Amino acid sequence: MRALWKQIGIVAGLLLLLTYLLLQSRTPDLELRARMHEALQSFALHDAELTRDVLLARAGLLPNYDSLSQAGQSLNRDLQALREESLTASDATARTILSHHVQVLATAAQEKAQAVDYFKSDNALLRNSLLYLTQARALVRAKLTAEKAVAEEMGHLSHALLRFLQSPDSGVGIEIQSVLDRLSALTWTDGEFQLVVMHGRFIVDKLPEVDALMRQIISSPTVLQASALQEAVLQYAGRVEGRAQAYRFALYLVAVTLLGYLIHQFLRLRANAEELRATNVRLNSEMGERQQAEVALRASEERLRAITDSAKEAIVSADSAGNIVSWNAGATAIFGYRPEEMLGSSFTRLLPDRVHEAHARTFGELVAGGRADLFDGTTEVAGLRKDGTEFPLEVSLSTWTAQRGRYITSIMRDITERRHLEETTRQQELQLIQANKMTALGTLVSSVAHEINNPNQLVLMNSRVLAEAWDDALGILDDYRTRNGEFLLSGLPYSEIRQSIATLTRDVHDGALRIDRIVDDLKDFARPPAKGIPAVFDLNEVVQRAARLLGHLINKRTARFTVDLASDLPSLLGNAQQVEQVVVNLLGNALEALPDRDHGVSVRTLHEAADRRAVLEVRDEGVGIPPQHLARLCDPFFTTKQASGGTGLGLAITASLVRAHGGTLDFDSEPGRGTCSRVSFPLARAEATISDPAVAAQPA
Repeated sequence: MRALWKQIGIVAGLLLLLTYLLLQSRTPDLELRARMHEALQSFALHDAELTRDVLLARAGLLPNYDSLSQAGQSLNRDLQALREESLTASDATARTILSHHVQVLATAAQEKAQAVDYFKSDNALLRNSLLYLTQARALVRAKLTAEKAVAEEMGHLSHALLRFLQSPDSGVGIEIQSVLDRLSALTWTDGEFQLVVMHGRFIVDKLPEVDALMRQIISSPTVLQASALQEAVLQYAGRVEGRAQAYRFALYLVAVTLLGYLIHQFLRLRANAEELRATNVRLNSEMGERQQAEVALRASEERLRAITDSAKEAIVSADSAGNIVSWNAGATAIFGYRPEEMLGSSFTRLLPDRVHEAHARTFGELVAGGRADLFDGTTEVAGLRKDGTEFPLEVSLSTWTAQRGRYITSIMRDITERRHLEETTRQQELQLIQANKMTALGTLVSSVAHEINNPNQLVLMNSRVLAEAWDDALGILDDYRTRNGEFLLSGLPYSEIRQSIATLTRDVHDGALRIDRIVDDLKDFARPPAKGIPAVFDLNEVVQRAARLLGHLINKRTARFTVDLASDLPSLLGNAQQVEQVVVNLLGNALEALPDRDHGVSVRTLHEAADRRAVLEVRDEGVGIPPQHLARLCDPFFTTKQASGGTGLGLAITASLVRAHGGTLDFDSEPGRGTCSRVSFPLARAEATISDPAVAAQPA
């Protein structure tokens, strides 16, 4: 053991030495050269940009001085970067040298920046004066025409200024001063010419100063100082590179030594491995019999596992403490837990909290073996999946005993689908009962309409007789008032009641007519359709009759109901009563979808001449239909209004009636925005017999 630790210590020491030499050979000072070189290149670039912009400004080609300010700021940033990088050198002497060169470069850059500031102000004044002279020539052009001598002097001044701007030597400056003196003497009473003279003298005085500043900026020693700093960086980097090279050589020697030591140890390990291989052969021969026994046991376990895993039911075994000891694939499919999640955990994880106490009591009695009747046959309990959802289970239990104690095995089946089928069957039975009720209600509506019609006809006839009698009595009553003055009739003055009686009688007659129309519509709606040859009908009239039938529901459900009927809609061939049922079903569904009376329903008919079709659209501003329900709206017995008595037959019958007329029924809906039902009928179809409603109502 001591020899092993000695070998580990030698290898660890060599690795530490390798690490130290590697770190020293990769000193960060080697990266300083690259960073300083990059900062110096950036400084040289910005310095050249500053000189270029000064030349452009002197030539009048620079629109503004923003680029000069930006170049100056960039130089300051580059100098700051150089200062920071010079302080990162590991050698104190190198830091002092590099910092000195950076400071000298910064001083030269500061002097150049100061000269640029002076240049900007002087050049701006110079350009202003030149601009004034350019504009002033146009302003005094009329005066130049009248005074020939002044015009000649202005011409001499312009030519001299152009030559002076190109080459500002003293001879041209003296010539300009002479022209300005003569021009001032000629126009000493004119203020505009005196301003021209003043700006001309300013240009002669200021232009040499601007050129001197420009030459000072161009000849600034920043380039030389930057080169000196670059040379100092290269010298320092050379020294650092030499030291790193020495460390690399030492690193190579140590690596060779470590490799030789590792080869030596490998040869020793190989010899030991030969000894271990011989020992292993002996052990393998001794383990042969044990492996044969394990193979037989494993085969038995595999047969049992294959039986349990092939079962769709959950087969779960628990020990006497209630901890799960076996878990098959069926249990994973039903409960969602993997075997490694459940093995060793309590069986109560598969049951809701509310039955844990009862389960513990029953489980204890099963383990004790005192209640054999508890697990005869099957029983239904509530199960709990991994995601927390409950579902019904059918459970059968059995107990068995092994060397380690008593165990209980549960065979559990998920009966959710069975319960769902039972509930679906029950709902369909209820829906059929509701459909029978609706059929009986239709018969009752027809009978009630017939009973209402008789007294309503009496009201119509009597109201007409009363109106005629009142018209005949008006002349007699008017003569009586003329002879005897105002009198009372039914406790009211005759002059007041004279117009009211006619209005009341007319209202009674109109109301009776309205009742008569409603009764006719109810009778037509409930009357069995005639079989045989289809008839021609007007879709607009069908829509109007349906709206009258649902008038009370419309007034109750919405305050915004609109009907837009196409004036050019051709007649259709078919059964008007069946189409009326389609309109009633769609309009009723639209009204029931409204959350309150502030939301509206609109009905529209239109003629699609290109496709030779008549279209009916019923649009509502209701709650809308979820996308997953749109494809099933016309399925028989599918309804989202089961709580309010929906049967799921209305739209199924509607779709059948539309198909019987060769039409199509489409829905477009957005939850929260409303639904649009669109029915399209062909304008002409082959001569055919529309099927009986009982047949047409059958789902396709």
